Amino acid sequence: MIVVDDDLLEPSLIRDPVPYYSRVRTERPVHYNERWRGWMISRYDDVYAGLHDPRYLADTITPYFQTRLSQEERDRFAPIYEVLNAWVVFLDPPKHTYLRRIFARAFTPRAVARMRGVVEALVREALDEWAGQDRIDLVGAYAYWLPANVIATIIGAPREDLERFHHWADVLTNLLHGGVGTEMRMDNAQQGILEFKEYLQRLYDERIAAPRDDMMSWLMEVQRNDPGLRPDDVLYSCMLLLNAGHETTQNLIANSITTLLDHPEQYARLRDDPSLVKTAIEECLRMNGPMKGTMRVAATDLDVDGNRIAAGERILLWMAAANRDPARFPDPERFDIARSPNPHLAFGHGIHFCLGAPLARLELELTLLELPRRYPKLRLEGEVRYQPRILSRSIEPPVTLALSA
Repeated sequence: MIVVDDDLLEPSLIRDPVPYYSRVRTERPVHYNERWRGWMISRYDDVYAGLHDPRYLADTITPYFQTRLSQEERDRFAPIYEVLNAWVVFLDPPKHTYLRRIFARAFTPRAVARMRGVVEALVREALDEWAGQDRIDLVGAYAYWLPANVIATIIGAPREDLERFHHWADVLTNLLHGGVGTEMRMDNAQQGILEFKEYLQRLYDERIAAPRDDMMSWLMEVQRNDPGLRPDDVLYSCMLLLNAGHETTQNLIANSITTLLDHPEQYARLRDDPSLVKTAIEECLRMNGPMKGTMRVAATDLDVDGNRIAAGERILLWMAAANRDPARFPDPERFDIARSPNPHLAFGHGIHFCLGAPLARLELELTLLELPRRYPKLRLEGEVRYQPRILSRSIEPPVTLALSA
């Protein structure tokens, strides 16, 4: 067994994790990280297998509460556990299968196609606001604004409350994605959850008397006809969708645009040939996706490449490292918007493949069709900095774009 003590929040690794991915993939593709207290897996075939293996449990919340917190802390933070333990991303079959089947109906290709007009209108509205400006902040003026408005519109939450969603998503993401630890991280997340639930409860109560044409009303109708669903399941599911539906897509949009602008010849290529937009999306996901990895817990003793992973130990599947594995991708460090095939793992794989992936792809597609048309000479100004988080790849605002039309 290889044991290391890598600091996954070390500033140079946050700034550019690619050399680290290459090193661990080559020298220690399966190893125990003493500092993180878990296993790291980085080769494509091993990560892919882990995403499909039912012995890799998605419920990382229960073990954390049971083994990392005292009884006093478990009692204190019980509201966090109640909410997260109901999120489909942290569930395993059979409950995962049951809930995912319900939510999947909202993200079928046909359902997402119906959203195209809504997203197109919001893309145009956001970019229209750039008119007459020389420079904008990519994150604040677009990457955050667009997906937050899209998911709020779909769920039925008022757009004027977007700043509140952003705050709640930020404190939750900092907890769940391995942000820099502080004494108040759990307290901040719990306060955010309590405020979020109270807010969504008001929307729920309004729809009891006056249902609307939105996802919350649809989930409420399902809940009324299904004794297995509680009213809280509707609230917690909307909380998950509002959190993941804009935070992860914000990262996707910001990371994709900055990656393209870091390769101006590829941005020009897309500008001159918009038919490349779909392969460009997949290459942006492969090279700089919104998530670096995902956590699992071993349900039983496992043997991975000769290493014994004991039941109950946690595992980090490095999807971003797998996406640059030369055993799977020819010339993996070359950014090529026409790359095909491109079987990256940026959205996961298997039963936990990201439900919102079709909607996220749609938002990025419409962005990458409109942006080069309006701003063919768009360029980055200044340094792009990333937030110190283990699991997500999230750019810190501001990101200044020069709008040369």
